[in-house]
Amino acid sequence: MDFSYFVRRLDIGSYIQPEKEAVIFKDETITYRELQQRVYKLSNALKTLGLQKGDRVAVLLRNRSEWFDIFFALAGLGAVLVPVNFLLKKKEVEFIVNDSEASIMLIEEALLELADLERKSTPGLREIICVGCKAPVAGVRSYRALMEVARPEPVAPAADLDDLFLFQYTSGTTGFPKGAMHTHGTLLWNSLQQVADFHVGPNERYLCMPGLCWVAGFHDFTLAALWMGGTVVVCPSGGLDMGDLLELMEKESIKRVLLVPTILKQVVDYPELDRFNLDALEFVLTGAEPVPVSVIEKFNQVLPDIPLVQAYGLSECPTIALYLPEKDALRKIGSAGKPSTNCELLVVDENMQRVGPGVKGEIIIRSPATMKGYWNKAEATEKTLTEGWLRTGDLAEYDDEGYIYIVGRKKEMFISGGLNIYPAEIENVILKDSRVAEAAVIAMVDEKWGEVGCAVVVPKEGQTMTNDDVRQRCMAELANYKVPKVYVIRDEPLPRTASGKIKKHEVVHLQDIGRSVRSSWCA
Repeated sequence: MDFSYFVRRLDIGSYIQPEKEAVIFKDETITYRELQQRVYKLSNALKTLGLQKGDRVAVLLRNRSEWFDIFFALAGLGAVLVPVNFLLKKKEVEFIVNDSEASIMLIEEALLELADLERKSTPGLREIICVGCKAPVAGVRSYRALMEVARPEPVAPAADLDDLFLFQYTSGTTGFPKGAMHTHGTLLWNSLQQVADFHVGPNERYLCMPGLCWVAGFHDFTLAALWMGGTVVVCPSGGLDMGDLLELMEKESIKRVLLVPTILKQVVDYPELDRFNLDALEFVLTGAEPVPVSVIEKFNQVLPDIPLVQAYGLSECPTIALYLPEKDALRKIGSAGKPSTNCELLVVDENMQRVGPGVKGEIIIRSPATMKGYWNKAEATEKTLTEGWLRTGDLAEYDDEGYIYIVGRKKEMFISGGLNIYPAEIENVILKDSRVAEAAVIAMVDEKWGEVGCAVVVPKEGQTMTNDDVRQRCMAELANYKVPKVYVIRDEPLPRTASGKIKKHEVVHLQDIGRSVRSSWCA
């Protein structure tokens, strides 16, 4: 059984109702029967272009309904899906196309400027297919034209459980992204464990907020909901308005939604939140980065009847490897919870030995949903996969009951005067200030201490802060050695990856200090 099986289920007496809503996007509603026919048509169209099993297909689209046709058509043909961030620059797109050795690209009209139409920098790309093109483009095929002549007939399945299906490129927070290789099997394990852990069923109505090109788009509840015959409502990409989001949740009777911490913070701060009826909402999932305790507390104040479920996952592993059930949301505030079904997780030291409660260490994971390795990167794969365990690079500690608390990235930890400092702990303190919109702590070289912390803070619109405001808050709650020495107040939002993680290597440059930003050094 693999994902090519999904679109054939209607033909073999599946409990999925053919005329039920499968996907809703803006004013477009697609039933399961319609989705099946669209997938069959695209599958036949791609076969006419010579797509073979194992061929890589780059997909560069914002959220739109065609994503689902493409996903399941490639699954049935045994091809490999290569999602590409629509927020990337042209050179970054070219890197992924070349690194994955993609032979076909599907791209929407508004993003054509990111494509190498003349194939000068991407010579291996033999076909570019434009989704939504209103006029002919030289060297580019029309998706609509291909679909108009294609037959909605079943295509013989070409995929097996262990065949590669997805290259999910990492966010690239510290450099060039790597393609995490997933098979039909690893993705199925990921989806089916969500069905079991979160009781996903045919009555599911899930609001997909993230981009479908991101790991959280398809792989947090979207595929699980479709597998069980539920309905997925897809948010458009970009230009998010909190009022429109809440109105959509009310209109579509959404049962669950994933809100990354930055969006969650905007929701709880929305001044007209109480005018929306969110009674259908069973819980809100949040993750992607540590969730500030202040945001969790505010959520429980303004939405006391809706559980907030924290989760932790990776592109390389189960996208929900840890989760904190709603019954523990207040009792274990700040925790990412315990491992999900079919996921083993340990916190270990440098020698891969498990540490005790309250001791910081690296998270390692073992699961049938773990990637097979990084595409064309044997050395990186060897460093990451050790004796069947995936070394995440994330630091955590657990309490006496086994609840996991994420403290940051291993590479972000720095040593000042011989003492370990974890930026996430400091950021959590700074974010308690109601005037703060964003905060990041990074390390800077220092002659005396080796490294010291630099706190970069973005105030909320209309708010003003001084370096001393931030420093005083840190001094009140942190040991002296943890208090940052450098403070930067900036007006621009912090740079983030497409999945919402802060690009700490781009947060601030030494030449900016004292020039384009307001900063100070505290001895």
